[in-house]
Amino acid sequence: MKIILFAISALIFLLCILFSPLTVWESLSVCMFIFFFLEFLNDLGIRVVILDLSINLAIFTCLIMPVIFYHEYGYDYFLARLWLKYMPISSDSYFSFALPAVLAMIVGIRVPLGKLSIKKHPEIYIENTKRYLAARPNLGLILIAVGVTSGLLDFLSPTTLKQVFYLMDHLTYVGVFYVLYSPNKHKRYFVPGVIALMVGQTIITGMFGELIYMLALSLMLILLGTKISLSRKLFFTIAGIFLIVVIQSIKVEYRKRNWIEGVGADPVYFTQLVTERITNPSALFDPDKLFFLAVRLNQGWLIGVTMDRVPKNFSFANGQTILTSVAASIVPRFLWPDKPETGGRDNIKRFWGIDLGSVSMNLGPIGEAYANFDRTGGIIYMFFYGLFLNFILSMILKLADRRPTLVLWLPVLFLYAVVVEGDLLMVMNWLLKGTLFVWIVFKIFRNFFRIEL
Repeated sequence: MKIILFAISALIFLLCILFSPLTVWESLSVCMFIFFFLEFLNDLGIRVVILDLSINLAIFTCLIMPVIFYHEYGYDYFLARLWLKYMPISSDSYFSFALPAVLAMIVGIRVPLGKLSIKKHPEIYIENTKRYLAARPNLGLILIAVGVTSGLLDFLSPTTLKQVFYLMDHLTYVGVFYVLYSPNKHKRYFVPGVIALMVGQTIITGMFGELIYMLALSLMLILLGTKISLSRKLFFTIAGIFLIVVIQSIKVEYRKRNWIEGVGADPVYFTQLVTERITNPSALFDPDKLFFLAVRLNQGWLIGVTMDRVPKNFSFANGQTILTSVAASIVPRFLWPDKPETGGRDNIKRFWGIDLGSVSMNLGPIGEAYANFDRTGGIIYMFFYGLFLNFILSMILKLADRRPTLVLWLPVLFLYAVVVEGDLLMVMNWLLKGTLFVWIVFKIFRNFFRIEL
Protein backbone atom coordinates (compact mmCIF):
# COMPACT_ATOMS: atom_id res chain seq x y z
CA MET A 1 0.00 0.00 0.00
CA LYS A 2 2.85 2.39 0.81
CA ILE A 3 4.19 1.94 -2.74
CA ILE A 4 0.81 2.89 -4.19
CA LEU A 5 0.61 5.98 -1.97
CA PHE A 6 4.12 6.97 -2.94
CA ALA A 7 3.24 6.58 -6.64
CA ILE A 8 0.11 8.73 -6.24
CA SER A 9 2.09 11.40 -4.40
CA ALA A 10 4.85 11.35 -7.03
CA LEU A 11 2.23 11.77 -9.77
CA ILE A 12 0.72 14.74 -7.92
CA PHE A 13 4.20 16.26 -7.62
CA LEU A 14 4.80 15.97 -11.36
CA LEU A 15 1.40 17.47 -12.16
CA CYS A 16 2.09 20.39 -9.83
CA ILE A 17 5.49 21.02 -11.44
CA LEU A 18 4.20 20.75 -15.02
CA PHE A 19 0.77 22.39 -14.84
CA SER A 20 0.67 24.72 -11.84
CA PRO A 21 2.45 27.91 -10.74
CA LEU A 22 3.74 26.16 -7.60
CA THR A 23 7.47 26.14 -6.90
CA VAL A 24 9.40 22.92 -6.30
CA TRP A 25 9.22 23.43 -2.51
CA GLU A 26 5.47 24.10 -2.69
CA SER A 27 4.90 21.09 -4.94
CA LEU A 28 6.82 18.90 -2.48
CA SER A 29 4.58 20.22 0.30
CA VAL A 30 1.46 19.21 -1.61
CA CYS A 31 3.04 15.83 -2.36
CA MET A 32 3.80 15.30 1.36
CA PHE A 33 0.27 16.21 2.35
CA ILE A 34 -1.29 13.74 -0.12
CA PHE A 35 1.01 10.91 1.01
CA PHE A 36 0.62 11.33 4.77
CA PHE A 37 -3.10 12.10 4.62
CA LEU A 38 -3.85 8.95 2.60
CA GLU A 39 -1.49 6.94 4.81
CA PHE A 40 -3.31 8.25 7.89
CA LEU A 41 -6.67 7.15 6.48
CA ASN A 42 -5.30 3.77 5.44
CA ASP A 43 -3.76 3.11 8.88
CA LEU A 44 -6.77 4.38 10.84
CA GLY A 45 -8.01 1.39 12.83
CA ILE A 46 -4.90 -0.65 11.97
CA ARG A 47 -2.35 1.03 14.26
CA VAL A 48 -2.12 3.77 16.90
CA VAL A 49 -2.26 6.94 14.78
CA ILE A 50 -2.43 9.61 17.50
CA LEU A 51 0.87 11.19 16.49
CA ASP A 52 -0.07 10.81 12.82
CA LEU A 53 -2.70 13.44 13.53
CA SER A 54 0.09 15.74 14.67
CA ILE A 55 2.00 14.98 11.44
CA ASN A 56 -0.99 15.85 9.26
CA LEU A 57 -1.79 18.99 11.24
CA ALA A 58 1.84 20.14 10.90
CA ILE A 59 1.84 19.58 7.14
CA PHE A 60 -1.54 21.24 6.65
CA THR A 61 -1.08 24.31 8.87
CA CYS A 62 2.65 24.90 8.29
CA LEU A 63 2.98 23.90 4.62
CA ILE A 64 -0.35 23.70 2.77
CA MET A 65 -1.91 26.85 4.25
CA PRO A 66 1.20 28.95 3.43
CA VAL A 67 0.98 27.67 -0.17
CA ILE A 68 -2.58 29.02 -0.29
CA PHE A 69 -1.49 32.35 1.16
CA TYR A 70 1.39 32.74 -1.28
CA HIS A 71 -0.93 32.20 -4.24
CA GLU A 72 -4.41 33.33 -3.12
CA TYR A 73 -4.08 35.59 -0.09
CA GLY A 74 -0.85 37.41 -0.83
CA TYR A 75 0.01 41.10 -0.51
CA ASP A 76 -2.24 41.95 -3.46
CA TYR A 77 -5.30 40.57 -1.65
CA PHE A 78 -7.07 43.46 0.08
CA LEU A 79 -7.96 41.71 3.36
CA ALA A 80 -4.51 40.16 3.70
CA ARG A 81 -2.91 43.59 3.25
CA LEU A 82 -5.45 45.26 5.57
CA TRP A 83 -4.91 42.77 8.41
CA LEU A 84 -1.18 42.23 7.65
CA LYS A 85 -1.73 38.50 7.26
CA TYR A 86 0.20 37.91 4.05
CA MET A 87 3.37 35.83 4.23
CA PRO A 88 6.18 38.31 5.06
CA ILE A 89 9.11 36.41 3.49
CA SER A 90 9.66 34.77 0.10
CA SER A 91 8.26 31.32 -0.60
CA ASP A 92 11.67 29.69 -1.11
CA SER A 93 13.04 31.25 2.07
CA TYR A 94 10.08 29.97 4.08
CA PHE A 95 9.71 26.46 2.67
CA SER A 96 13.44 25.72 2.61
CA PHE A 97 13.21 25.76 6.42
CA ALA A 98 9.62 24.77 7.21
CA LEU A 99 9.47 21.67 5.00
CA PRO A 100 12.72 20.06 6.32
CA ALA A 101 11.64 21.00 9.87
CA VAL A 102 8.30 19.20 9.49
CA LEU A 103 10.07 16.25 7.87
CA ALA A 104 12.56 16.09 10.75
CA MET A 105 9.68 15.99 13.25
CA ILE A 106 8.10 13.14 11.28
CA VAL A 107 11.35 11.15 11.35
CA GLY A 108 11.56 11.67 15.13
CA ILE A 109 7.97 10.47 15.56
CA ARG A 110 8.49 7.42 13.35
CA VAL A 111 11.95 6.22 14.41
CA PRO A 112 11.74 2.78 16.17
CA LEU A 113 12.55 2.82 19.88
CA GLY A 114 13.62 -0.78 20.37
CA LYS A 115 11.82 -2.41 23.29
CA LEU A 116 9.51 0.59 23.54
CA SER A 117 8.29 0.19 19.96
CA ILE A 118 4.51 0.22 19.63
CA LYS A 119 2.86 -3.13 18.93
CA LYS A 120 2.25 -3.98 15.27
CA HIS A 121 -1.22 -5.25 16.18
CA PRO A 122 -2.51 -2.54 18.53
CA GLU A 123 -5.99 -4.08 18.83
CA ILE A 124 -4.33 -6.08 21.63
CA TYR A 125 -4.45 -2.91 23.76
CA ILE A 126 -8.24 -2.77 23.41
CA GLU A 127 -8.71 -6.49 24.00
CA ASN A 128 -6.65 -6.29 27.21
CA THR A 129 -8.75 -3.32 28.33
CA LYS A 130 -12.01 -5.19 27.71
CA ARG A 131 -10.77 -8.18 29.71
CA TYR A 132 -9.71 -5.91 32.58
CA LEU A 133 -13.08 -4.12 32.68
CA ALA A 134 -15.13 -7.31 32.35
CA ALA A 135 -15.37 -7.55 36.14
CA ARG A 136 -15.57 -3.77 36.66
CA PRO A 137 -18.65 -2.57 34.71
CA ASN A 138 -19.31 0.54 36.84
CA LEU A 139 -15.87 2.17 36.89
CA GLY A 140 -16.75 4.46 34.00
CA LEU A 141 -19.91 5.70 35.70
CA ILE A 142 -17.89 6.71 38.77
CA LEU A 143 -15.41 8.65 36.62
CA ILE A 144 -18.22 10.33 34.69
CA ALA A 145 -19.91 11.39 37.93
CA VAL A 146 -16.66 12.88 39.27
CA GLY A 147 -15.98 14.60 35.94
CA VAL A 148 -19.45 16.16 35.61
CA THR A 149 -19.36 17.34 39.22
CA SER A 150 -15.92 18.88 38.68
CA GLY A 151 -17.16 20.65 35.56
CA LEU A 152 -19.93 22.27 37.59
CA LEU A 153 -17.58 23.23 40.43
CA ASP A 154 -15.07 24.68 37.97
CA PHE A 155 -17.27 27.77 37.55
CA LEU A 156 -17.41 28.27 41.34
CA SER A 157 -13.84 27.35 42.27
CA PRO A 158 -11.21 29.96 43.23
CA THR A 159 -8.47 30.76 40.71
CA THR A 160 -5.90 28.66 42.58
CA LEU A 161 -8.01 25.52 42.14
CA LYS A 162 -9.31 26.07 38.62
CA GLN A 163 -6.52 24.02 37.02
CA VAL A 164 -7.31 21.09 39.32
CA PHE A 165 -11.04 21.14 38.52
CA TYR A 166 -10.28 21.65 34.83
CA LEU A 167 -8.21 18.44 34.81
CA MET A 168 -10.85 16.58 36.81
CA ASP A 169 -13.48 17.74 34.34
CA HIS A 170 -11.71 15.59 31.73
CA LEU A 171 -12.56 12.47 33.73
CA THR A 172 -15.88 12.67 31.90
CA TYR A 173 -14.13 11.87 28.61
CA VAL A 174 -12.17 9.01 30.15
CA GLY A 175 -15.27 7.66 31.88
CA VAL A 176 -17.04 7.35 28.53
CA PHE A 177 -14.28 5.01 27.33
CA TYR A 178 -14.46 2.94 30.50
CA VAL A 179 -18.21 2.51 29.96
CA LEU A 180 -17.81 1.86 26.24
CA TYR A 181 -15.37 -1.04 26.73
CA SER A 182 -17.08 -2.46 29.81
CA PRO A 183 -19.98 -4.95 29.89
CA ASN A 184 -22.26 -2.31 31.45
CA LYS A 185 -25.82 -3.11 30.35
CA HIS A 186 -26.86 0.53 30.04
CA LYS A 187 -23.89 1.89 28.08
CA ARG A 188 -25.99 2.46 24.95
CA TYR A 189 -27.80 5.16 26.95
CA PHE A 190 -24.90 6.54 28.99
CA VAL A 191 -22.39 7.03 26.17
CA PRO A 192 -24.65 9.12 23.84
CA GLY A 193 -26.03 10.97 26.87
CA VAL A 194 -22.60 12.03 28.10
CA ILE A 195 -21.49 13.01 24.58
CA ALA A 196 -24.61 15.18 24.28
CA LEU A 197 -23.76 16.72 27.66
CA MET A 198 -20.22 17.56 26.49
CA VAL A 199 -21.53 19.08 23.27
CA GLY A 200 -23.99 21.16 25.30
CA GLN A 201 -21.20 22.33 27.58
CA THR A 202 -19.18 23.36 24.51
CA ILE A 203 -22.11 25.37 23.14
CA ILE A 204 -22.47 27.11 26.51
CA THR A 205 -18.79 28.09 26.71
CA GLY A 206 -18.25 28.67 22.98
CA MET A 207 -14.93 26.79 23.18
CA PHE A 208 -15.17 24.37 20.26
CA GLY A 209 -11.50 23.53 19.61
CA GLU A 210 -10.98 21.20 22.55
CA LEU A 211 -14.09 19.16 21.76
CA ILE A 212 -13.04 18.78 18.12
CA TYR A 213 -9.57 17.55 19.05
CA MET A 214 -10.93 15.29 21.75
CA LEU A 215 -13.48 13.70 19.41
CA ALA A 216 -10.80 13.18 16.74
CA LEU A 217 -8.43 11.50 19.21
CA SER A 218 -11.29 9.45 20.64
CA LEU A 219 -12.33 8.14 17.24
CA MET A 220 -8.76 7.01 16.56
CA LEU A 221 -8.90 4.95 19.74
CA ILE A 222 -12.42 3.63 19.16
CA LEU A 223 -11.58 2.46 15.63
CA LEU A 224 -8.55 0.41 16.72
CA GLY A 225 -9.02 -3.14 15.47
CA THR A 226 -12.04 -2.35 13.29
CA LYS A 227 -12.09 -3.03 9.57
CA ILE A 228 -13.39 -0.08 7.57
CA SER A 229 -12.83 0.48 3.87
CA LEU A 230 -10.63 3.36 2.78
CA SER A 231 -13.53 4.90 0.85
CA ARG A 232 -15.74 5.00 3.95
CA LYS A 233 -12.95 6.49 6.06
CA LEU A 234 -12.40 9.11 3.36
CA PHE A 235 -16.12 9.93 3.25
CA PHE A 236 -16.46 10.37 7.01
CA THR A 237 -13.20 12.36 7.18
CA ILE A 238 -14.43 14.78 4.51
CA ALA A 239 -17.77 15.06 6.33
CA GLY A 240 -15.91 15.79 9.58
CA ILE A 241 -13.72 18.41 7.91
CA PHE A 242 -16.82 20.07 6.45
CA LEU A 243 -18.41 20.16 9.90
CA ILE A 244 -15.24 21.73 11.33
CA VAL A 245 -15.31 24.38 8.59
CA VAL A 246 -18.95 25.11 9.45
CA ILE A 247 -18.18 25.44 13.18
CA GLN A 248 -15.14 27.63 12.53
CA SER A 249 -17.21 29.87 10.23
CA ILE A 250 -19.86 30.54 12.90
CA LYS A 251 -17.52 30.70 15.90
CA VAL A 252 -16.88 34.45 15.74
CA GLU A 253 -20.58 35.33 15.36
CA TYR A 254 -21.65 32.98 18.11
CA ARG A 255 -18.96 34.12 20.55
CA LYS A 256 -19.81 37.77 19.82
CA ARG A 257 -23.41 37.15 20.87
CA ASN A 258 -22.41 34.87 23.74
CA TRP A 259 -19.52 36.84 25.24
CA ILE A 260 -19.52 40.44 24.02
CA GLU A 261 -23.25 41.13 23.80
CA GLY A 262 -23.81 39.22 27.04
CA VAL A 263 -26.74 37.16 25.75
CA GLY A 264 -25.17 33.97 27.06
CA ALA A 265 -25.51 30.45 25.69
CA ASP A 266 -28.17 30.20 23.00
CA PRO A 267 -28.53 26.69 21.47
CA VAL A 268 -31.31 27.95 19.17
CA TYR A 269 -29.06 30.65 17.71
CA PHE A 270 -26.21 28.14 17.39
CA THR A 271 -28.48 25.72 15.50
CA GLN A 272 -29.70 28.57 13.29
CA LEU A 273 -26.14 29.54 12.32
CA VAL A 274 -25.18 25.94 11.55
CA THR A 275 -28.33 25.45 9.45
CA GLU A 276 -27.66 28.63 7.48
CA ARG A 277 -24.13 27.51 6.62
CA ILE A 278 -25.16 24.00 5.60
CA THR A 279 -28.13 25.09 3.49
CA ASN A 280 -26.16 27.87 1.83
CA PRO A 281 -22.69 26.40 1.14
CA SER A 282 -21.93 29.04 -1.50
CA ALA A 283 -21.79 31.65 1.27
CA LEU A 284 -19.67 29.31 3.36
CA PHE A 285 -17.01 29.08 0.64
CA ASP A 286 -16.96 32.76 -0.22
CA PRO A 287 -13.24 33.76 -0.57
CA ASP A 288 -13.58 36.72 1.80
CA LYS A 289 -15.21 34.59 4.49
CA LEU A 290 -12.76 31.77 3.93
CA PHE A 291 -9.91 34.24 4.41
CA PHE A 292 -10.57 34.58 8.14
CA LEU A 293 -10.80 30.81 8.53
CA ALA A 294 -7.57 30.46 6.54
CA VAL A 295 -5.85 32.98 8.83
CA ARG A 296 -6.86 30.88 11.82
CA LEU A 297 -5.40 27.75 10.21
CA ASN A 298 -2.19 29.31 8.85
CA GLN A 299 0.46 28.55 11.44
CA GLY A 300 2.97 29.33 8.71
CA TRP A 301 2.25 33.05 9.04
CA LEU A 302 3.46 33.01 12.65
CA ILE A 303 6.58 31.11 11.62
CA GLY A 304 7.15 33.48 8.70
CA VAL A 305 6.88 36.61 10.84
CA THR A 306 9.35 35.07 13.30
CA MET A 307 11.79 34.31 10.47
CA ASP A 308 11.38 37.88 9.24
CA ARG A 309 12.13 39.46 12.63
CA VAL A 310 14.82 37.10 13.95
CA PRO A 311 17.71 37.87 13.84
CA LYS A 312 17.02 41.15 11.97
CA ASN A 313 15.31 42.80 14.95
CA PHE A 314 15.68 40.27 17.78
CA SER A 315 18.50 37.84 18.48
CA PHE A 316 18.25 34.05 18.52
CA ALA A 317 17.49 32.66 21.96
CA ASN A 318 20.03 29.83 21.63
CA GLY A 319 17.85 27.42 23.61
CA GLN A 320 16.92 29.84 26.40
CA THR A 321 13.15 29.60 25.89
CA ILE A 322 13.43 25.80 25.56
CA LEU A 323 15.23 25.45 28.90
CA THR A 324 12.82 27.94 30.50
CA SER A 325 9.83 25.95 29.21
CA VAL A 326 11.22 22.69 30.60
CA ALA A 327 11.86 24.31 33.98
CA ALA A 328 8.48 26.07 34.04
CA SER A 329 6.64 22.83 33.34
CA ILE A 330 8.37 21.14 36.29
CA VAL A 331 8.61 23.86 38.96
CA PRO A 332 5.24 24.71 40.62
CA ARG A 333 4.07 28.31 40.48
CA PHE A 334 4.19 28.86 44.24
CA LEU A 335 7.98 28.34 44.01
CA TRP A 336 8.27 30.45 40.85
CA PRO A 337 5.47 33.05 40.95
CA ASP A 338 6.47 34.90 37.76
CA LYS A 339 7.29 31.87 35.62
CA PRO A 340 6.07 32.00 31.98
CA GLU A 341 2.42 31.20 31.32
CA THR A 342 1.09 29.04 28.52
CA GLY A 343 -0.52 30.80 25.59
CA GLY A 344 2.57 31.99 23.74
CA ARG A 345 2.51 35.63 24.86
CA ASP A 346 6.03 35.51 26.32
CA ASN A 347 7.56 34.23 23.09
CA ILE A 348 5.66 36.77 20.99
CA LYS A 349 7.01 39.55 23.18
CA ARG A 350 10.54 38.07 23.12
CA PHE A 351 10.78 37.55 19.36
CA TRP A 352 8.29 40.05 17.94
CA GLY A 353 8.50 42.85 20.50
CA ILE A 354 4.71 42.91 20.87
CA ASP A 355 2.80 42.70 24.15
CA LEU A 356 -0.43 40.81 23.41
CA GLY A 357 -2.00 41.47 26.79
CA SER A 358 -4.71 38.85 27.28
CA VAL A 359 -4.69 37.71 23.64
CA SER A 360 -3.31 34.22 22.98
CA MET A 361 -1.00 33.71 19.99
CA ASN A 362 1.71 31.07 19.74
CA LEU A 363 4.77 30.53 17.56
CA GLY A 364 4.29 26.76 17.71
CA PRO A 365 7.17 24.27 17.93
CA ILE A 366 8.56 25.11 14.47
CA GLY A 367 8.51 28.87 15.06
CA GLU A 368 10.13 28.38 18.45
CA ALA A 369 12.72 26.04 16.91
CA TYR A 370 13.81 28.69 14.42
CA ALA A 371 13.76 31.50 16.99
CA ASN A 372 16.14 29.55 19.18
CA PHE A 373 18.48 27.73 16.82
CA ASP A 374 18.24 29.30 13.32
CA ARG A 375 17.58 27.11 10.27
CA THR A 376 19.88 24.09 10.64
CA GLY A 377 19.66 23.99 14.42
CA GLY A 378 15.88 24.40 14.25
CA ILE A 379 15.55 21.42 11.91
CA ILE A 380 17.67 19.28 14.24
CA TYR A 381 15.61 20.44 17.22
CA MET A 382 12.39 19.37 15.45
CA PHE A 383 13.75 15.84 15.13
CA PHE A 384 14.23 15.66 18.90
CA TYR A 385 10.83 17.27 19.45
CA GLY A 386 9.21 14.49 17.42
CA LEU A 387 11.37 11.91 19.22
CA PHE A 388 10.15 13.26 22.57
CA LEU A 389 6.48 12.77 21.57
CA ASN A 390 7.35 9.33 20.21
CA PHE A 391 9.01 8.37 23.51
CA ILE A 392 6.11 9.57 25.67
CA LEU A 393 3.49 7.70 23.63
CA SER A 394 5.63 4.55 23.47
CA MET A 395 6.29 4.66 27.21
CA ILE A 396 2.58 4.95 28.04
CA LEU A 397 1.70 2.06 25.74
CA LYS A 398 4.48 -0.02 27.31
CA LEU A 399 3.04 0.68 30.77
CA ALA A 400 -0.35 -0.36 29.39
CA ASP A 401 0.95 -3.93 29.24
CA ARG A 402 0.64 -3.95 33.04
CA ARG A 403 -2.21 -1.42 33.40
CA PRO A 404 -4.41 -1.89 30.29
CA THR A 405 -6.78 1.01 30.98
CA LEU A 406 -3.97 3.55 30.52
CA VAL A 407 -4.80 3.37 26.80
CA LEU A 408 -8.15 5.00 27.57
CA TRP A 409 -6.38 8.08 28.94
CA LEU A 410 -4.43 8.76 25.72
CA PRO A 411 -6.92 11.26 24.19
CA VAL A 412 -6.73 13.40 27.34
CA LEU A 413 -2.97 13.09 27.78
CA PHE A 414 -2.25 14.03 24.15
CA LEU A 415 -4.98 16.63 23.80
CA TYR A 416 -2.52 19.53 23.50
CA ALA A 417 0.51 17.50 22.41
CA VAL A 418 -0.83 16.75 18.91
CA VAL A 419 -1.50 20.39 18.02
CA VAL A 420 1.26 22.35 16.27
CA GLU A 421 0.06 25.76 17.38
CA GLY A 422 1.36 25.34 20.93
CA ASP A 423 4.98 25.84 21.96
CA LEU A 424 7.09 23.48 24.08
CA LEU A 425 5.83 25.05 27.33
CA MET A 426 2.23 24.29 26.44
CA VAL A 427 3.00 20.72 25.33
CA MET A 428 5.24 19.80 28.27
CA ASN A 429 3.00 21.56 30.77
CA TRP A 430 0.00 19.53 29.66
CA LEU A 431 1.86 16.21 29.34
CA LEU A 432 3.57 16.46 32.72
CA LYS A 433 0.56 17.78 34.60
CA GLY A 434 -1.66 15.27 32.85
CA THR A 435 0.63 12.37 33.68
CA LEU A 436 0.90 13.47 37.32
CA PHE A 437 -2.87 13.91 37.44
CA VAL A 438 -3.46 10.37 36.12
CA TRP A 439 -1.01 8.95 38.68
CA ILE A 440 -2.74 10.81 41.54
CA VAL A 441 -6.21 9.69 40.41
CA PHE A 442 -5.08 6.07 40.25
CA LYS A 443 -3.52 6.37 43.74
CA ILE A 444 -6.61 8.03 45.28
CA PHE A 445 -8.97 5.41 43.89
CA ARG A 446 -6.69 2.59 45.07
CA ASN A 447 -5.86 3.90 48.57
CA PHE A 448 -9.14 5.56 49.56
CA PHE A 449 -11.79 3.63 47.64
CA ARG A 450 -10.02 0.29 47.14
CA ILE A 451 -10.74 0.58 43.42
CA GLU A 452 -8.17 -0.32 40.78
CA LEU A 453 -8.71 1.93 37.78
